[in-house]
Order: sequence, then C-alpha cells, then structure tokens
Amino acid sequence: MLTVLREFRERLDHIMLKCMNRRIALYGYDSYTGRFLKWYALYYHGIDVDYLISEDMSVGRGYDREVFRPSVFDFGYKDIKNAVIWLAQPLTEELRKRLENWGYKANATYFDFYDAVYGLNSAMDGKRIYGGGIQFLAWLEWKYGCDFLTTIEKDQFKVVDEHGHRYSCSTQKEIFPMLDRCHVHPSKEDGIFDFGCGKGGAMISFLDYGFSKVGGVEYEPQTYEIAKKNFAELGIVPTGLICGDARKVTETLDAYNWFYFFFPFDREVFETVINNIKDSYERCKRKMHIIYFTAMEYDFIEKTGIFRLTNQFTVDSRQRVVGIFESFE
Repeated sequence: MLTVLREFRERLDHIMLKCMNRRIALYGYDSYTGRFLKWYALYYHGIDVDYLISEDMSVGRGYDREVFRPSVFDFGYKDIKNAVIWLAQPLTEELRKRLENWGYKANATYFDFYDAVYGLNSAMDGKRIYGGGIQFLAWLEWKYGCDFLTTIEKDQFKVVDEHGHRYSCSTQKEIFPMLDRCHVHPSKEDGIFDFGCGKGGAMISFLDYGFSKVGGVEYEPQTYEIAKKNFAELGIVPTGLICGDARKVTETLDAYNWFYFFFPFDREVFETVINNIKDSYERCKRKMHIIYFTAMEYDFIEKTGIFRLTNQFTVDSRQRVVGIFESFE
C-alpha cells in the first residue's frame, strides 16, 4: 500500500466505517466515482451497496443490479427510507434542498464524499473540488499535480504508427480484482512489467498492490515524459521505466515473471512481444503469468507452447474480459 494514498483511504474509510451494518443508497452511480465507491466499499469493508441511484438514466442497468431514479425516495420503495445516502456527485444547492425535503441530515443520514475527499473550500493550496472524480489516481492528480487519467487519442501522438492505440488508463478498481483472481501475494522475487505503460497509472496500481519490482515500456516520448514527471511528483524512482519500442525489449524481461497488457498495440506487435517473453522463459526457466485485459485474440499466446489459458473472467469496466495465462512444462 502506497504511503501517498494513505490519506485518501482514511477519508473514505472515515465515512464508510460510520455506516457499517446500515442500508446504503449510492446517489450518483452514473459516474465513475459512483462505481468506484461501490467497489471500494465492498472490496475493503465488505459493505454491499443496497440501492443505486442516478439522475442520468442513460447509464442503463447496473452491472449487477437495478439503477433507480431519485424519485424512488418519494415512493417509499421497500426499506429505502432506512438507508443512508452516499453522494457520489458534488452537492448542489438544489440537491441539498431535495435531501432535506426527504428528511436527510448532513453527516448523519447523508454523506458528501466530494466534500470529505476534496473539500468545498479546501485550504490546501487554495484548491477547490477536483473535477476528475473520486478514485485513487484522481486523488494523486489533485494532491500532487500528477496526470494519469486524461485520454490521449491516437492522432495526438507524435511517433505512434499504425500498430498503436489510443491512451487510456486502467486503475486499482480494475487491476486489484484481476490480481486477486490470480491469487498473487507479491514477494521480493516477483516483478511485473506493463507493455504500453502510458503515463504510469497501472504501474502505480501494481506498487499499491504490493509489487516492489515494477517496470514498463512506452513508445510515445511525450507520454513517457509525463510518466517520469508523475513518478517524480510522488517521490517514486521508476527503475524499470523504458521509452522505446516494445518489440525491442528482450533481456530486460528476464527480471520479471508477470506481464500486463491493456490493449496497447495490434496483433503484429503483440506476437513479437509474446515471442520475446517466450525467449525470456527459455533463457531463464520460471513460473510466468500474462494478464491480458481486453483479451480478444489470444491464439498466438497459446501457440508458443509454454502458455495456457488458466482463467477468464470479467471486471467492472467497459473493456470487461480478462484472460490469465501461465507457463507450464
């Protein structure tokens, strides 16, 4: 667990532990913040949100349960009146009045997570509510001036060719469940390498999970420089961060036994990289794992003759399918 995220966790835990063994209505599920708070509560505290509320019904059905309009409070549906409300969106004056009309009281029967995390009038460097939502990497952006979450479209890159894809970031909400399903308990011998590491967000998640040896390669120089700056802002020395072509990373792989892919490039590059991993295995026999987030085509992984698909599941994300491959003899 990273020290730079301790305060963030404490601010969330302060509210959530007050609500242990109470009904929870999560207001603002349509945002990433809403999905993050739902995941965090269950993952860290075993708190399973009872009601999902959204003002934007274009979100459709939740991944695992129904999403209600705010008017559900007017209908006295089941035991919703006994639920405390967690606000996953900034509190407006209109929403404040609505909550008061329903009989809710601030910090007693409804809790404003944006206020708790970022503050309505934070004294910290004069900052106000951060618009990037509530999650681990958003906190690091707000607190330390990092840049992890902003998407970079392919046409904005300077050197990317036809093999590359746009930049987007996977976070703890997606990565931790993947690693849990792998039953990994990182030791000092374990190392994980991220192909197409972008701004370093996944690398931060791996460090936060407990890996001490984390590496990655990024082809786009401007994105690589952002990653370097992010690590510097956090006081972390990324000894395994490389700027270059993933196809040319060879002997470096011998120091790692876990390899992570979040749709970084096309099949042509992917096949070369997988063969490099195979060569690393033949140079240095060890148990190896490949985590392939957005696992679509993967026959070329199994054709190496050293990897087999051992687990396949979905996570709470638009790019849902994950494939886990491990080496065997």
